[in-house]
Amino acid sequence: MNRAQELSEALSIIREKFPWEGPRLGKDPFFGLLGVVLSQHTSDRMAEAAEKNLEAKYPSIEKLAAASCEELARIIRPAGMQNQKACTIQRLAWLELQRSFTTWARSVSWQDARALLVSVGGVGEKTADVFCMVYLDAPVVPVDVHVRRVSMRLGMTSSPSYASVQRAIHALVPSDLRKQMHLSMIRFGREICTSRAPKCSTCPVNAYCDYYVQNVPHSQA
Repeated sequence: MNRAQELSEALSIIREKFPWEGPRLGKDPFFGLLGVVLSQHTSDRMAEAAEKNLEAKYPSIEKLAAASCEELARIIRPAGMQNQKACTIQRLAWLELQRSFTTWARSVSWQDARALLVSVGGVGEKTADVFCMVYLDAPVVPVDVHVRRVSMRLGMTSSPSYASVQRAIHALVPSDLRKQMHLSMIRFGREICTSRAPKCSTCPVNAYCDYYVQNVPHSQA
């Protein structure tokens, strides 16, 4: 078995043993996009609390676009980084109001929709990819901290850059399995391949892992 086959086997095990449906995202693509923004650098629980506050206070896009960043920041405070996220949300509300972005996005290629999203101040590649994956069925793996950590520890890539990690995963995972792979890698990163004190000795893919080979003899053997 060559290295690519070993890594493919490791990812298959992760996908099968760590299924996850992901956090709750609304059926409405626009408010779902806002939920993705709110989820950055916070827990699912706090993001959901902020999203509920937002939907209750601003039931329409028109009211949301008319709100000031300061007002929005107070409403979404539970999610943290509220000042930055509030201005991003306001920009997205104007984009939806003026260009019907979420309707337009479903009429063009997901790559075009992604390109427009990342041109909006405060919207990064991960946010754009999550939106495209969930609402446009794009065959793309968003790269968050867990996905990056797992990928690098396994030895899939030596570069931590978003594009490098994503390319490495895409090269190993068929397009129809990428959404579940993304979700499973997050769960695996939270439960097993944690940032501190990873559970290497009981990890089901330690036989394929560069990090395990290089570190466990010194710490857990």
